[in-house]
Amino acid sequence: MKPFFTVYLKKAYPPDSNAHAVLNLPAAPYKVLDALDRLRLGKNGSMLWEITEYSQFGELRPRIDKNGSLYELNALVQRLSELDEEQSAVFAGLLEMEHTSKPIPLPRLIDLAHSTECCHILPDALNDSQLGRIRAESGCVPGVDNLPRDVFEMLDFERIGRNIRISENGVFVERSMDHPGGYVARHAPLLEVAKTLDLTPMAPDYTILLEVFHDSGAVQLKLPASEQDLDGIPQTLDEPDWLDLSWRCLDCKVPGLMDAVSEARDIHAVNDFAGMLAQMNSKALVLYKALLEAANCRDLLSASLLADSLDKYIFSPQYSSPVEVAKGELSTILCDQEAEIIMPHVNLHQYGQALIRNYNGVLTAYGLIERTDGQPIQSPGQEQTGGGMTLG
Repeated sequence: MKPFFTVYLKKAYPPDSNAHAVLNLPAAPYKVLDALDRLRLGKNGSMLWEITEYSQFGELRPRIDKNGSLYELNALVQRLSELDEEQSAVFAGLLEMEHTSKPIPLPRLIDLAHSTECCHILPDALNDSQLGRIRAESGCVPGVDNLPRDVFEMLDFERIGRNIRISENGVFVERSMDHPGGYVARHAPLLEVAKTLDLTPMAPDYTILLEVFHDSGAVQLKLPASEQDLDGIPQTLDEPDWLDLSWRCLDCKVPGLMDAVSEARDIHAVNDFAGMLAQMNSKALVLYKALLEAANCRDLLSASLLADSLDKYIFSPQYSSPVEVAKGELSTILCDQEAEIIMPHVNLHQYGQALIRNYNGVLTAYGLIERTDGQPIQSPGQEQTGGGMTLG
C-alpha cells in the first residue's frame, strides 16, 4: 500500500538524544512497535511527531492538531486508506463543514472519517447552478416537474441550487487527485467512533503476516502456521502446491526483514523463521534488530544464524548519540562532581565517536552494540581480516 503520510518521530527528552524513527502511515502493528523500540521512551518518556510528507489528503495539512497521539494519527490514516474515491470526497466535505481554519483534534477527524455514510454526494454538482439543475431534473424541486422544456431552461438554477445548499448546510468539494469532488450534505448525525477505539500498541497474533497470491486470487496467511494450514493455502488458490504461488510480507516482528521474507522462495523456511521469532522475548528482540542493522543483514539464512549468537554481544540501548556515549563513559570513570566539571571542556561528540571506534561497536537506531570479544561486528560467513575466523 502506498503510504498516505510520512511521519518523523523524535524522543522529546533529553536534548542529547538522537533517538528517532521515520514511519509511513498507515503503519502495520509491528512497524509501530518497532518505532517505539527506536525511540526508547521508557515509562515516562514522550515523543514529538511531525508529518513530513502528504502523499494523499493534502487538505489535512493545516487541519491536524499536533497535540494528538501517534496512535490516533495512525487510526485516522488507517480509516482514510479504506475509503473509496466518493467517500474521500465526502470526507473532504465533512472537513469543510467544520467551518474552522484552526487545527481539528484527531478524535474528531477519526469520527469524520468514519461518518462518510452519514452524507450523500452528487459528484457532478460542483457549483450552485449544477446543483440546482440536477435537483430540478430529478424531480426534487416542487412545481417544475411538468414544465415545457423551453420554460424549464429559463429557470434560475443557480438560485435554486443556492437555496438548497443553504437549507441543507451542504458544501462543494473541488475535484482533486484523491477524489472526484462534488456536492456533499449530511443526512444523519456523525458517528462517535474515536472514543470506542483501543489505541494501545499491541503485538498481533502472528510474527509474520503474508499475502499469498496467484492468478486466481490472494489470501492472507499468519505465521507461524501449522502444516495443515500451510497445505490448505494452495487448495484455496486452486493450485496443487506452493511452487506456483508467490507472496509478499505485509508485516513482520522484525520490519527490517520484510523484503527478505518477500523474496524467500521456501515457505517452510519462512515458517520456521517465524517460529523462531515467536520464541524471542522483547529484550532479545531489540538486541536482535540492532545486530541485524549492525551486520547489515538482509537475508533470512544469515538472519537465522545471527539469532543463535545473541550471547556474543553487549547491547546498550540507552545510547542513541556519540554525546550520550561520551557522557556515559565520563560518568563511569569519574565521580559526578568531576564529570560535571570536565564535560563543558570536552568535545563530547568526537570523544563518543572515538569510544565507539575503540569498542569496535556500532551505534544503531536501537542503541550501541559491540561484541564481547571486542572484535568488529560482521555478517555470518565474513572472515575477520587478519584473523581468519568466521564470526557469528
